[in-house]
Amino acid sequence: MPGEGTNLMTDLSDAINAGWATARRDHPEPTVSYFRDLLGQHPGEAEALFGYASALDFASREAEAAPVYEQAFSAGLNGEDLRHGLIQYGSTLRNLGRFDEAVAVLRRADEQFPGHDSVAAFLALALTSAGSCPEAVARLIVLALDRIGGDDLGHYRHALRQYAAELTQ
Repeated sequence: MPGEGTNLMTDLSDAINAGWATARRDHPEPTVSYFRDLLGQHPGEAEALFGYASALDFASREAEAAPVYEQAFSAGLNGEDLRHGLIQYGSTLRNLGRFDEAVAVLRRADEQFPGHDSVAAFLALALTSAGSCPEAVARLIVLALDRIGGDDLGHYRHALRQYAAELTQ
């Protein structure tokens, strides 16, 4: 039937939004259960896999979340969900001590979704954990220059951009 896939996606999106609307940081297990059940109703669906991975992360269960993120990517996660998924997966890998993998994932996010502050911030964290502090600082300087206005920082814009470039050479 025409449009049936769209209705399924809308229903799944609505269910995902409903699950996050009731999520509580101080009591995350109901959220994990909700998204596990939702995945059971939508097995193999990229968005349902992503929701479950996110819920596991939300509950600080990164080791369980990592392979579910990978399944979501393999299932075709795309758009904004892919951007969020790459950020969250990169952060999860960093938390698991898999620093080089975290940097690689977050560089992918930076290439696919340039100009997103959250990607830049998480990439800087991963770079620091991986021992690439100069590049992390350079990225944060550029982010600050691109986002913070005012005469004080603007007065030093050229010099700061030069210094940031030197940090990565």
